[in-house]
Amino acid sequence: MFFLLFASVLAESIVETVNNDPSSTWVAVEYPASVITRAKFLARLGTHVEEYEERTYESDNALPENFDAREQWPEQILPVRDQASCGSCWAFSVAETMGDRLSIIGCGRGHMSPQDLVSCDTTDMGCNGGYMDKAWAWTKSHGVTNEECMPYQSGGGRVPACPAKCVNGSTIVRTKSQSFTHFTASQMQQELYENGPLSVAFTVYYDFMNYKSGVYVHKTGGVAGGHAVLCIGWGVEDNTPYWLCQNSWGPAWGEKGHFKILRGSNHCGIENQVYGPQMKCL
Repeated sequence: MFFLLFASVLAESIVETVNNDPSSTWVAVEYPASVITRAKFLARLGTHVEEYEERTYESDNALPENFDAREQWPEQILPVRDQASCGSCWAFSVAETMGDRLSIIGCGRGHMSPQDLVSCDTTDMGCNGGYMDKAWAWTKSHGVTNEECMPYQSGGGRVPACPAKCVNGSTIVRTKSQSFTHFTASQMQQELYENGPLSVAFTVYYDFMNYKSGVYVHKTGGVAGGHAVLCIGWGVEDNTPYWLCQNSWGPAWGEKGHFKILRGSNHCGIENQVYGPQMKCL
């Protein structure tokens, strides 16, 4: 009871700190427990993130000021999902990036299976987290099947053994990435514009849990952990440049499951660990 009261007071404090700051570029909210709690928030983090430094780079002026992959490739960017109480964000980021890019080149297999990575990727740690470079290397060497074959089962934190067959008893067919690239900040816009969503990791602070809308800039609270998402666009809002990202915390969090984060200064390390696969229709 004390913990719940303490968490409630802390959340209110974060919301007040953000919303009462006239310089704030985003709006915070105290979510109902059905959307997210402090315990759920911490359980959803798990991506290993590198130390980062704030640094600036120039935007590519040859590209549009605003870009949204959902508008560029209608019906090809798959909907927001919910990883629930498992540190599988790394797996969702990788699987969803593969799924979107396969759809964009005309050979979509629907949602690719984060469970395949959680249960079968022996180089990462399931619900206890993962490494972006190791997960992407696994997609090249082993591949990933789709959701129909291997549905997500680890929302409660349990990791079932890697299965020998699909849930319907058929043979598991996996799609491999041909290769994958670690992109620099100056390469992100062009790559996203030409080939689709990017898989990105960043350092998460406690105030991020309360994000509702606007361009997120860390205001208060210490480091909570590392997280991985999809970067699906960019833009400028009230003179503040941002990256548009798709989270895996369900559509009730943030801007229908999405968020904007400050662009151009490696804020929270968002421009530090950026990956994209080269996919091919087989």
